[in-house]
Order: sequence, then C-alpha cells, then structure tokens
Amino acid sequence: MKALPFPCIRPAQDRVLEALPQMGGILSGNDALRGAIADGLMLKDPGAAYYVYECSGEPGRVTGVVAICPVGVLTGDGATPADAAAAARAIAELKVQPRPVSLAYEASPVMDIILGAAKEGASLYAVTDPAGITHRAWEVKREDAVAAIRAMLDQAPEPTPADDPTYAAALAGAAQLLADEARAAGAYTGKEPFNFTVAALFPAAQVAGGAPQVPTGLLTHQIARF
Repeated sequence: MKALPFPCIRPAQDRVLEALPQMGGILSGNDALRGAIADGLMLKDPGAAYYVYECSGEPGRVTGVVAICPVGVLTGDGATPADAAAAARAIAELKVQPRPVSLAYEASPVMDIILGAAKEGASLYAVTDPAGITHRAWEVKREDAVAAIRAMLDQAPEPTPADDPTYAAALAGAAQLLADEARAAGAYTGKEPFNFTVAALFPAAQVAGGAPQVPTGLLTHQIARF
C-alpha cells in the first residue's frame, strides 16, 4: 500500500492538555484555527513525519502508525450518504481533516520491531481521556527510520476500513467537493493534499473487535490552503 509521511497540524507539545478540550472551538472554522496557531496553542510542522500511535486501556494496548494514504482507501460507491453530507461540507470548508481515519492492515513482525524501537524514545504526547484510555504518540522524522517504515508499508496489502463508515464517507465526500472546486477553477492536478487522507493504520490482528480512534485534533492533516 501507499502510506507516506506528512506535515501535521497538532497541539503544541507543552499545551496539549489545554488544547484537546478546546478542539470543538479550534476546529470550528479557519479563523479559530489560525488564531490557535498564532497563539502557539497549535502548530504546523514544517516537515513530513510518520507518527507512532499507542492506545492503552480496556481491553488492552494497540499500536499503529499514522500516515497519509490515497483517498481511494476510503472504499465506497462514490456517493455520500445524507448523514455524512453535512460533515463532508464542514471538513471541506475547514480544509483540515480533524482526526485520522482508522484502517486495518496486515502488519509484519519486522514492522512490530520498527515501531517498538520508535517507542523507546520519549513520546511526543501522553494523555489520558475521561474514559481512562491513554493515548501516546511518537514523531518519526529520522531519515533511516522513515525509510524503514515506508519500506514495510510499501510491502503491505491495501488496508481495510476499521472506522465509523459515516466518518469515512464524510472524508471521501470532502475530497470530492474540493476536487470539484479545483476542476471548476481549471486548477486540478491530481497532486493536491485532498487526494490523500490521514489514517491510523492498525494491525488487523489487534483490532478484530474494533479499532481505536485517535483523539480529534491530536494529529490532523491540512487538505487545502486556508
């Protein structure tokens, strides 16, 4: 599968506990998000990275890798269900994907070793939500580590959906809306960020009973200029 590192919009490391409860407001519109970035509450990473994400609590611990994948992984018939249409318009207007979509893939033992090594360093975030679930994330920018993760993902089969189908449909709908706008303006190239979706890729064996969701706003993806 194709799964690439990406530049992330995320909370400042030392202000994550302040930012997460405010995400409903921060991600309510472009002006609010710009204000949070100007204030230093949120930041735009200048370079691309993978993120290792760990969710621990009941019923156990799950580790995945966060990357951008072609929007085609959001399988569907191309139609946006009515209950997803409003969310699609909101995402297209915000021009930011608010959280990774959860996908399942066939991970190799080598990938487990690579991600385990990444988790030996200090985590970027470690937050516990009101339900008692702890979310940790590690940033992977070192060239050799990025290359190792990409090589393993390149060898993996295409992932399968493991998220709320309505959310996946909303993401696909937002991408279609932005593509239609670009085509109408005669500016569509096929290389725009909205042609990719940020995904949390979890080993299928670990999420047979349902995949976790990365908290909204923790690792976001800008899909168009705002």
